[in-house]
Amino acid sequence: MSSDLQHIGLDIGSFFKQKNISSVFTLCGGHISPILVGCEKENIDIIQVRDEVSAVFAADAVSRLTDSVGVAIVTAGPGVTNTITAIKNAQMAQSPVLLIGGAAATLLKGRGSLQDIDQISLLKTYVKSAVSVKKTRDVVPTLANALNTAISGVPGPVFVELPIDLLYPEEDIRKEFMNQLPKSGFFGKIAHWYVNRHLNDLFSSKKSSVKIKPVKEFKLDQRKIDKAALAIVKAKKPVFLLGNQVTQNKEFLPMCLKSIDKLSVPTFTSGMARGCFGSSDKYFFRHNRKHALKNADVVVTLGIPLDFRLGYGFSIGKDATLISINKSKEDLNKNRKPDIGMHADPSRIMHEIGKIINPPSCQNWIEELIKLEKNRENEIQQFSEHKTDFVNPVHLCKTIDKFIDEESILVADGGDFVGTASYTIRPRSPLGWLDPGPFGTLGVGGGFAIGAKTSFPKKEVWVFYGDGASAYSLAEFDTLCRHKLPVIAIIGNDASWQQIAREQKQMLGSNIGTELAFNAYEKVVEGYGGKGYYVENHDTLDETLKRAKEDAKLGYPVLVNIKISKSDFRKGSISV
Repeated sequence: MSSDLQHIGLDIGSFFKQKNISSVFTLCGGHISPILVGCEKENIDIIQVRDEVSAVFAADAVSRLTDSVGVAIVTAGPGVTNTITAIKNAQMAQSPVLLIGGAAATLLKGRGSLQDIDQISLLKTYVKSAVSVKKTRDVVPTLANALNTAISGVPGPVFVELPIDLLYPEEDIRKEFMNQLPKSGFFGKIAHWYVNRHLNDLFSSKKSSVKIKPVKEFKLDQRKIDKAALAIVKAKKPVFLLGNQVTQNKEFLPMCLKSIDKLSVPTFTSGMARGCFGSSDKYFFRHNRKHALKNADVVVTLGIPLDFRLGYGFSIGKDATLISINKSKEDLNKNRKPDIGMHADPSRIMHEIGKIINPPSCQNWIEELIKLEKNRENEIQQFSEHKTDFVNPVHLCKTIDKFIDEESILVADGGDFVGTASYTIRPRSPLGWLDPGPFGTLGVGGGFAIGAKTSFPKKEVWVFYGDGASAYSLAEFDTLCRHKLPVIAIIGNDASWQQIAREQKQMLGSNIGTELAFNAYEKVVEGYGGKGYYVENHDTLDETLKRAKEDAKLGYPVLVNIKISKSDFRKGSISV
């Protein structure tokens, strides 16, 4: 094939450029090669991962951290099926992602072509839209609709299937099909006529019939805004709960946080909302959320459903006024109907509320929660001082917290160790924390780190791995090294799936299925070309973390494998 031949991959690259998509994540395959070539022509970074699931996780991270929709491009069949877990994770985390999948030629679908499966039926329950394009003229309009769908209403992933015969140059496709047809005879003539007619329509320059749908915006209900504002300003024990949706609207996020700062209502965060407030914000709390919710007289949930994380609604006192603001109608009423419910963008609504009221009189309530917060911090400090055979995991996390830069992005991928980290390591800024979300997916670490570092090359990116979770994406250190993406990864290595083992042993009397080994994960990273370190006591911890930061500044991806002792710090955290 001549490199100067035109193909739809060039149009796709141009479209992405117009949409300010600067990176795509992929694992190569013949079904999708023209798209990658088209992106290359537009100087779009093509990040080649080692597992398609990481391509989607990386795209997910881009969507969460930037104004752009993350794009993953995978080959047909197993390339698409490998993305399912990450796509479902994005759906549950309400993260807009564009997944493009290659597919068998339109003329050969259902005939036993290589990697030909019904991808649309497989994915349609996990995405907001799943579309297979049948004509070249429809490719770009369909992609435009996919991007608009992904960010409209409740954000989420979308899937566009592009059969291989749409992507390659028309001349090559015609030759390929004609060479496979009978050369003479009645049936040969019929076959040539049929294939020519099909390809003429496939490559026709007629205008596309696909209409581009605009992005849907939420409407403001001023009556409900006023009602919610009045309930908040009259409250004596109010509580705000912030979830992922607060961070989705990058335009209104600063204004939302400014309103919360003005109102100074006791505030708790989860998921991507971690990092929105810091230790200097006297109304922000990390501990004793159950106590606050049980005793509050007004609870405002901003983009977070009353699911297992909030006791299915039972965590909130039955006499409290519940104000819920959510982009999802389903989540708005999940498990407990709010007294005031708004189907809306929570960041926009909180900005509107902040404009019309002053802070409620709740200083006594804040002081009560501050006292409880200090008590819990003292308990954590005591845990960090316990003498242990290896590295105390609480001490480790408190030490890491001292080394993190103010603009660092923190990636969480694990169970028990990461749970400990979430209590003790503080994200420094909004959009500074990435975790899987409500699906509780292990394996996000490598992909999230790739997406974060690609989006913000100058920011420090830390990955916190449990030793069990690390194996899902350890191979992505190859990607990090090849693409010169210097992240710092920490493995809390207790040779166990400890979050499961602790309760399983206590309840069922056996550790079966939960035991691992103290593997030399750092040597794997060294084999890929990164820097690896091993720590088994407190004496070398500070110096090793310092060296890891220096290596990252020099351009090396780094992994520090830290042998930790088992701890009862999170005893009672049952993983179901």
